[in-house]
Amino acid sequence: MVKANVKYDIKVHSAAIRSSIPYRAYRALAVVGGVNFILLSFVIVITAWSRHRITVDLILLLSVFLGIFVGSTIKLLMMNPVRSFRKHSAYYPGLRYEVTVGGENIELVSEAENFRKNAVYSCSRIVSARETMGYFKINIAEAGSIMLSDTDITEGTAEELRNFLTATLGKRYTTKEGWI
Repeated sequence: MVKANVKYDIKVHSAAIRSSIPYRAYRALAVVGGVNFILLSFVIVITAWSRHRITVDLILLLSVFLGIFVGSTIKLLMMNPVRSFRKHSAYYPGLRYEVTVGGENIELVSEAENFRKNAVYSCSRIVSARETMGYFKINIAEAGSIMLSDTDITEGTAEELRNFLTATLGKRYTTKEGWI
């Protein structure tokens, strides 16, 4: 059995945001849009230099990639973990939760200044789990994601949690270097 006491701070919130699917998708779009914009800019410059004219098709294509790059970058800036953490912590002041993983259940006790919630989920309801940069992200069908750092573990070890998730999930448990 592994227990963890998690104080929901900016580190946990940032890890949750940066490992989310929308954040990773917008970041990938921004990178692809930026790279294509730069490559097409070079093609337009080379074409204009060699032929002494620019085609409308290249300008339209360049505009599309510039739009993708700018739009994705703006969306990434709007998903800034610091700004969203301020909103989240204002709504749930002093949020902390205790996670107990082991046996057949995952128990989650969440409490803040304005609420307390106790929930028990069957381990069969775990959809997937990922370990990234010292954080475990456990996705439960009814609850969403639970983020905890390996330093938050108070009883048991990170290795025990890793072994439990591997045995329970198999290939649905992944480890990644970095946030990608």
